[in-house]
Amino acid sequence: MTHRVLIIADDLTGALDSGSAFAMRGHATRVLLDAAGLPAALADPDLQVIAIATGTREVPVAEAAQTVHRIAETAAGFDGILFKKIDSRMKGHIAAELAALRGVFPLPVLAVPAIPRLGRLVVDGCVTGAGVETRIPIAPRLGIAARIPDTTSDAQIDAVLPGALDQAIHAGAAGLAEALARALPPGHATGPIDLPLPLLMAIGSRDPVTLAQIAALETAPITAPNGAVPTLPVADLSLVQMTAGVEPVSPAEAAENFATGIARELRRNPPRSLFACGGETAHAILRQLGTTTLDLLGEILPGIPVARTIDGKRTVITKSGGFGGPDALRQLTGKFVK
Repeated sequence: MTHRVLIIADDLTGALDSGSAFAMRGHATRVLLDAAGLPAALADPDLQVIAIATGTREVPVAEAAQTVHRIAETAAGFDGILFKKIDSRMKGHIAAELAALRGVFPLPVLAVPAIPRLGRLVVDGCVTGAGVETRIPIAPRLGIAARIPDTTSDAQIDAVLPGALDQAIHAGAAGLAEALARALPPGHATGPIDLPLPLLMAIGSRDPVTLAQIAALETAPITAPNGAVPTLPVADLSLVQMTAGVEPVSPAEAAENFATGIARELRRNPPRSLFACGGETAHAILRQLGTTTLDLLGEILPGIPVARTIDGKRTVITKSGGFGGPDALRQLTGKFVK
């Protein structure tokens, strides 16, 4: 076994969330937004952790399975640690994607969607805790036999890791990624993460958790009805929030409108930092900009990872819609400097 890690996540925020555990411990971590970059990343001996965002959370299930199967085939010779990032509230095509991965890597599955430090736990085979109104059974959503231990603390997750880390598919969220990172030898020492202004905040998520975080900010949002982004004024901080329009449109159309409009504004008056909330939102905006690769720096706050584009010109911060306390965005904006 090598100490390399391959993370396969169905959205960008998941790839960044799970990869940041390794980046924070000094492991060179690269995030791919396009599977075309995987062969080169696998061949690069300087990359210890490779996280690929498949963008399959919202696509049809057959397409999701085919995408993951192709990625698995590309990585068929990989002899390190396999991490299938799954949503901590069990959203997405988890069963189909796990089956596709196991078609190439026929290994037992350890399933730990808990994130104890964020209050999201696994008890009696169900996800419970912060942001979970009704307990979510895990096994039916996995679709295959798996080990699903109770995990209500980081120490419990550490204790359930297999002795040979390369002899299982680790299916989980950031809590499991953090346990794997702790189990590996530490990498190079890391310094503080700088967050430069100007900052453009693009909020595509409508999760109640995120809406409460916006309400706690002193900055009034600029609304983007049905994703239609207006021309933005020059400012150190701009907050754009996708909202419902007068005439209903599909979520996909609104998301595409939003990504196109934000990308247009990023080209017109490029800020040094971009914050994108919602995995599909972040991925779609970066895709519009032609950004296919990010170097991950770590977390600036729990559940809020920070990355940079390969050319170093833009800092990218993301957050899943359901993560963080009511003051998470207020804390984040307080960390930016001119």
